[in-house]
Amino acid sequence: MCKLDFHFYKSSLSIIILGIILYIIGNFFIPLYNGLTVTLIEHVQSLFLLFMCCYTYYYAKRVAKHSELYKFWIWTIFWWFMLFGRGISWGRDFFPEVPRFYYKIIAGIIMALPIFSIFLPTIRREIVRRYKFEKIPVWHIFLAFLFLGIADIAEHRRIGHELLVITRDRKDLIEELMEIPCLLCLALTTFYMQKNEQERVNS
Repeated sequence: MCKLDFHFYKSSLSIIILGIILYIIGNFFIPLYNGLTVTLIEHVQSLFLLFMCCYTYYYAKRVAKHSELYKFWIWTIFWWFMLFGRGISWGRDFFPEVPRFYYKIIAGIIMALPIFSIFLPTIRREIVRRYKFEKIPVWHIFLAFLFLGIADIAEHRRIGHELLVITRDRKDLIEELMEIPCLLCLALTTFYMQKNEQERVNS
């Protein structure tokens, strides 16, 4: 049976406060500079995701003597890299003149790595073990989905978007800003899992 950790950490409160601040400054204070601001935020997000790839690999090397743990964290790198690839439109942001067909191939390969590797016995066993015995930070995961949903509402103008985006020209900016707390929550979940794992391994 999975162990749900409902403790409301200070980091969760910080994420909520950050989300509110980003909403306010995104709607009223941050200049757009003809889309340059949005592009800059996208690049910062991509750098953060690339950092998480490198950091996770660094952590995986620390638990390399535990084969299943090592393979699990290598698998999570695939997910971080997929998010990174999506953030840069699979490379199209830097080479827009290349036909879209090639980027579809790149996207397919990068997305296939984490999805199909789930069927590896080692990965499946480790996922099941973590589900049964490891703690799950409920608030980190809830806030990640919450801000992902808010970003989706802003991007696709779903019900309630008029409360999120004060002026139409700020739609893309609000979407990117709301993705920041989501990514931070994913990182916090990763750090939470690694901290508990290190305590267990060391004991």
